[in-house]
Amino acid sequence: MYQYVHGQFSAFCSRQWQVLGFAVLSLLASPVVAGTVEHHTLPDALAYVAGHLPSGISQDKPLAFSALIEELTPNRVVFVGEVHDRYDHHLHQLALLQALHQRNPNIAIGVEWFQQPFQPVLNDFLAGNISEAEMLQRSEYFDRWRYDYRLLRPIMEYAKANRLPVIALNAPVELTRKVSGGGLEALSPGERAQLPPEINPPDHGYKARLQQIFTQHSKDASQFDNFLLVQRIWDETMAHNVMRYLKAHPQHQMLVFSGSGHISFNAGIPHDVQQQMPGIRLATVVSTDPQDIQSGMVDYFLLTRMLELPRTGKLGVWLKSAEAGGVQIGTLQEKSAAKRAGLRAGDRITRLNDVAIGSMADLMQGLSRHKPGEQVSVLVERVGMQEPLKYDVTLQ
Repeated sequence: MYQYVHGQFSAFCSRQWQVLGFAVLSLLASPVVAGTVEHHTLPDALAYVAGHLPSGISQDKPLAFSALIEELTPNRVVFVGEVHDRYDHHLHQLALLQALHQRNPNIAIGVEWFQQPFQPVLNDFLAGNISEAEMLQRSEYFDRWRYDYRLLRPIMEYAKANRLPVIALNAPVELTRKVSGGGLEALSPGERAQLPPEINPPDHGYKARLQQIFTQHSKDASQFDNFLLVQRIWDETMAHNVMRYLKAHPQHQMLVFSGSGHISFNAGIPHDVQQQMPGIRLATVVSTDPQDIQSGMVDYFLLTRMLELPRTGKLGVWLKSAEAGGVQIGTLQEKSAAKRAGLRAGDRITRLNDVAIGSMADLMQGLSRHKPGEQVSVLVERVGMQEPLKYDVTLQ
């Protein structure tokens, strides 16, 4: 089940996803909001980046952005962490991508945002064979990642414009969901074969940090082992896919964009890549608010303040995929836009204005075109009613 919140669906059905979604934020102070900004074209985003290059910190000493690029250039892999819903973090990733690409045209981008089975879809999009809307639909982006795609669009557009490969690194959610409930034993032999042959346990420090995160969000200690295993599956799978690409393309450098928790404190993906490719040269970078710098977390910090995207309209409902297809309302928030308009739990949304709704992606893309306060027409099917019902909803 998913809740539609500020232009994104956040997981509610999987405790592992829900807890790890807060893995970095839960340990840091509340960020200071610097402002709201949105870029409608790649040139707009690049112009903004050029005028707001971040300064860095390395070993507690200031580092100009140009000096940082000098130090990053010789590395075969540069891991750049993010808090997934921070637009300023993604703009920093774009700045690093452009600067490193200018020095080395043979660069690939590995991302946590897409799951590995959908690599052909990304390839079709980057080659110009399908539209952005079709890519989001076919990759099941809004079911599997859910964050506002506007956060990632400048990076994806840069890759497309410059013919750079984008590698889907993440494990399929169907597998991690099974492991979350029953461990590796819950997977069939075919499913287990989709994951790396070995899922190694974390070191003591990594386990302790995950234990701290887990206890902040769950009191059921019996779930911790599977929670830990899911985290390691994500790390190992992404590392395996990084290693596989680098071995097949020895001339390429790779930038890896993932959650900061996956690359910090000499653990996670960088550690796993080093285990599989001894001697490889790599670096880790994280964007952070100045008050949140933690010594030893990564090799380089980029100083930032939170930038927010303009809000998009929301219905204020918990959603799930309907068995008959499309999107069904699970429950409604109190005083939500949908509830005020007359929508009910169990309603299946079939149309938003003139757009047929056959999936979460259809609804997400439709709502993303509207701001809070705007009115949309919502057509639903309701159990016990022979004809569809139409409601005018003022989005919140």
